[in-house]
Amino acid sequence: MNQALYQWSATQIAQAVARRELGVREITRAVLERIEGVDPKITAYARVDAEGALATADQLDARLARGESLGPLGGVPFSVKDLLATAGLETAFGSHLLAGNVPARDTVAVARLRAAGGVLLGKTTTPEYGHKALTSSPRHGHSRNPWHFGHSPGGSSGGSAAAVASGLGPLSLTTDGSGSARIPASACGVLGLKPTLGRIPNENAVELFTNFITLGLATRTVADLALGLQVTAGPAAEDPWSRGAPAPDFLACAQRGREGLRGLRVLVIERMGNERLSAGMAAALERTVRALEDAGATVRRHEAPVDNGRQLLVTMMRAYQNIRLRPMLATHRDRMDPTLVEALEEGASQTLADVQRAPADRSALYRSVEAMLAEHDLLLTPTVSSAAPRVDQGQNEPLVIDGVAVGALRAQWYCYTGLFNLTGHPALSVPAGFDADGLPLGIQLVGPWNGEARLLAAAAGLEAAMPWAAHWPALDGAGGPLPYPPAR
Repeated sequence: MNQALYQWSATQIAQAVARRELGVREITRAVLERIEGVDPKITAYARVDAEGALATADQLDARLARGESLGPLGGVPFSVKDLLATAGLETAFGSHLLAGNVPARDTVAVARLRAAGGVLLGKTTTPEYGHKALTSSPRHGHSRNPWHFGHSPGGSSGGSAAAVASGLGPLSLTTDGSGSARIPASACGVLGLKPTLGRIPNENAVELFTNFITLGLATRTVADLALGLQVTAGPAAEDPWSRGAPAPDFLACAQRGREGLRGLRVLVIERMGNERLSAGMAAALERTVRALEDAGATVRRHEAPVDNGRQLLVTMMRAYQNIRLRPMLATHRDRMDPTLVEALEEGASQTLADVQRAPADRSALYRSVEAMLAEHDLLLTPTVSSAAPRVDQGQNEPLVIDGVAVGALRAQWYCYTGLFNLTGHPALSVPAGFDADGLPLGIQLVGPWNGEARLLAAAAGLEAAMPWAAHWPALDGAGGPLPYPPAR
């Protein structure tokens, strides 16, 4: 194999380790060296645990020497977004306020990745408490897009997507509350999955029964995505949404190639509340449609307007953020991200009627998506309305698409993702080429509840038709830390 070790997929690593062709310390050291050389340019990691990763690698190598099996993820280096608890390793939510917070227990999904033989590298960057779709925070500054350092990797799982895109570990555990796994996947040219609500247990939700935030995954290949999902999915008593949903064989679904597209009925939705779609994204959507049709799928265009549920999602987000975070304003306002402070102030202005109406409105949106999927196997949308914005773009600043200011980024960039958090349907961003500036573009696939197998089969077909994993960012240029907020 001519690839550098940091370019090996999780599937390749696990197979080579199982065959005793690659040592766990060898692959772990190679990825750590890649992190050391690259991450100072992009700030994908909030904290790297090189000592812990190497110690785990040595333990796994010792087990191999004794003839033991390591599990399906044996020897694979992985990272975890810094919103999820990792035993013995700081989990700070991208905030100064939780500096030094070291959990005693892993999140269920993290524990499963470790138990399957994975090697935890560290925690990836996130905006403070994951509150926005751009990865910047007062604690870590701005993370940069590995394809172009002058642009953002998106968010809020931007550190995870940037790490996977750059060879800083082939698999990352993410979260997704309004597109947080899919938005940065599109911006960084990788796969980003938001599974069905409860498919991967999320015991961290502030309110379990009205939860809409899922755990997800970022990878470069469909096979790796299937492997990560196979390990992390499945019931857990800690999350009521996960109960009664045993995981199918995701690995088999990822091996179908273009056959996974034959006969699919696909509904294309081009706009969802946004004023404009960039020329590059429109071209990416058409490329994907042609690939689907060439492989035997039937594609239809959705003509009527689609309610993306944005205002409802904001209402529900602000409600739980107020409960969890608003008390911090009294003593820590000056140390918090100004946009988080603005969000909490916005939440305080909500009316009781807005919050009381939310469950019924959410149910109506679920029914509307179910109606579309009753006649189609998949929905297809852009993941976002354009490629990644500039690295110092503000959440509430105007987004510029093809030279035209279209309104605030929070309302006009990620219009396609949040609806499926509210309805619980699984959604996956797949790479779909690059725009004229060389920035990645992603297209979103949406399936029925517990339909991840269908998404993986379709993604495998698109991967065969439009190979993307061979593309690697050049990582040229100065890069480096950019403080937050930046000087203008």
